[in-house]
Amino acid sequence: MSKILVTGGTGVLGRAVTKLFTSNQTNFVIGSRDRNFKNYDKENVNTNFNGQWIQMDLLKSKGIDQSLGKDIDTILHLASMNLKKVNGQLGDIIVTKNLIDSVDKRQIKHLVYISIVGIDKIPFPYYRAKLECERLIKTSGIPYTILRATQFHDFVDAIVSKLLNLPIPIVPKKLKVQPIQIEAVAEELNKIVKGSPSNQIYDLGGQKIYTFKEIAASLMKARHENKMVVNLPIVGGVMKAFARGECTCDNRSSSSNTWEEYLADKYGKGI
Repeated sequence: MSKILVTGGTGVLGRAVTKLFTSNQTNFVIGSRDRNFKNYDKENVNTNFNGQWIQMDLLKSKGIDQSLGKDIDTILHLASMNLKKVNGQLGDIIVTKNLIDSVDKRQIKHLVYISIVGIDKIPFPYYRAKLECERLIKTSGIPYTILRATQFHDFVDAIVSKLLNLPIPIVPKKLKVQPIQIEAVAEELNKIVKGSPSNQIYDLGGQKIYTFKEIAASLMKARHENKMVVNLPIVGGVMKAFARGECTCDNRSSSSNTWEEYLADKYGKGI
């Protein structure tokens, strides 16, 4: 029986995907450095997944082959190092290169990669690394599908909450964002891995585009807070790209809940 290798299966998205795989009895194995799962607040969360787990450090080029069983024919590549560098290079590039170099390209029928909407238009180092990962996958010779998603609800919440919790709340109010439910992206990835490779990249976003001003206001309302928020001027190429909406897309997920529904679920129905 064929099996899916999920790299980064203990990450935020990986946890949602493996829960879905477990519920629909998908044959999979998680490959990650450790079993610990951390949310966007960096808090450890118990990981009681029922799927198999193998220790696999893709920052190291040796010893990976033994981790990849002969029954694996699909890879769902979710592992990410964010801005961590190794020998001057961002970790995501090293991880993706080592993954590609470690597998038998004749055996892998489908390599699915999660990426981010707008990485080809926003001059952020982490996004540039993701773009290079996409290039490595496209030129690997392995059949692939790349899904670019917009920012998750939890991520948007964590970022704006940190700004609101500063001694003087400062928010770049003109930045745009299109929050999407993590589970909706997991469902999309579930469809992709069980289908044929498209050898293409496509976008998936949340149901509505918001400014950071709107996000901050709705967060404070949901948490019953009343703060005077100072606007942070838009400076630099990254912020200008976000203000133009380069991180948003036209393809909107019909299965994702809205930002308002996310707030109601997390902070209570009376908002």
